[in-house]
Amino acid sequence: MPFDATAPNLDFLLIATAIEMELSDRDLQVASKRYSLIAEHLQRPGGALADYMNDALVYAQGSRAIGATIVDGSSDDRFDLDAILEFRTPPGWQPKRVLDGLFDAFEGFPDVRKIVRCTRCVQLQFAFMHLDVTPMDPFAAPRQERAGNIYHSPDKGAEALFSVNPYGFAQWFRQTVKLPSHQFQDQVRAMRNQMSIPDRIALNAVFAEAETDKLPEPIDPLRDAPQVIALKLMKRYLNLRYAPRDRKRPVSIYLSKVAVEVPMNIFGLCAQLEALASELDRRTAVALASGQRPEERNPVFREENFNDRWPKDATDMVVFRGDLQHLLAELARARESELSEIQEIFDQLFGERVTQQAVRKYLEGLSDKSAPAAYERGKGFLAAPALVAAAAPAAASPVMAPQVSRAPAHSFHSGFLK
Repeated sequence: MPFDATAPNLDFLLIATAIEMELSDRDLQVASKRYSLIAEHLQRPGGALADYMNDALVYAQGSRAIGATIVDGSSDDRFDLDAILEFRTPPGWQPKRVLDGLFDAFEGFPDVRKIVRCTRCVQLQFAFMHLDVTPMDPFAAPRQERAGNIYHSPDKGAEALFSVNPYGFAQWFRQTVKLPSHQFQDQVRAMRNQMSIPDRIALNAVFAEAETDKLPEPIDPLRDAPQVIALKLMKRYLNLRYAPRDRKRPVSIYLSKVAVEVPMNIFGLCAQLEALASELDRRTAVALASGQRPEERNPVFREENFNDRWPKDATDMVVFRGDLQHLLAELARARESELSEIQEIFDQLFGERVTQQAVRKYLEGLSDKSAPAAYERGKGFLAAPALVAAAAPAAASPVMAPQVSRAPAHSFHSGFLK
């Protein structure tokens, strides 16, 4: 997958925007340290669940498991990370007892500012980071690897168990994502190396200086796959759209499943994001026409329905379609706009701070020794920035690429408790 031959600079700006939303290397180390501390803390003598932790497992799920973690963007630079705590529940324990017990067991967790008992998890809130820990009761053997029941215990309404396999989904996602060419991966890595991603978590963690250097984070090529980059941009866009609303946004795992099912688009990242938005819009339109939810099942565990809590009603789907169509219209407008207009568009789509940083890096890549770059309408504003031109492949021939692209699509910490 090259940079789009019809809008290479727009692709550059989209990738730079996605990079600005990532965790820094040291933040990744702090996050991994906190995963490892779950085991130590829950096994401490006198802990509320210490007697049941001997054979337990802790592992990442959600965005952390598939390389798609981003800054939330709706209020601050917060990251939300997810973990599964898999342990055998004593006979007779109801969901409320499990979640209340886990809430008590996390008392005194290092660095934590607040602990919140949620409907299906316990949330540990830190400066610039939330860690959601979901307890799961594993199925009896023989079973599908790491499949089990999670607990649902709302303030109002009936308690329930839900059969899930988030580990299986993460494995499927990683096996299904099609990695781009080494040339494209090298381009993205070069851009990341030239950009300065700020430390957010590490600056506020008591063990950041003393212990994170012992935890080198493996480099994960998955985060640079176009399908994953498009997913990050979609999540950020929806975070901002839903921030002022009293509605639940579509769940991330649903977006992730659709993102990986959209084929890699040969015309570049902007086209990839357009294709993801178009496919989500198509599926939602079908659901509205049929009067049913846009049901999405875990491809490796059909009992699990990712959309069991969304949408609440048809209005949720109408609102979602409106957002998708707005995104498509704004991307089309960006293709025909000058830099100042594109920055305004991206400010609204992805947030002012990350867009400003991305544009700054774009401008730094322009050759100050050359003549002023010519603006070419339909090619993503300024032509041939040095950061792109130095690494980009030769432009595709007119036969291979249309004049304007149109959309028709980590190694995670396993954390065995010892």
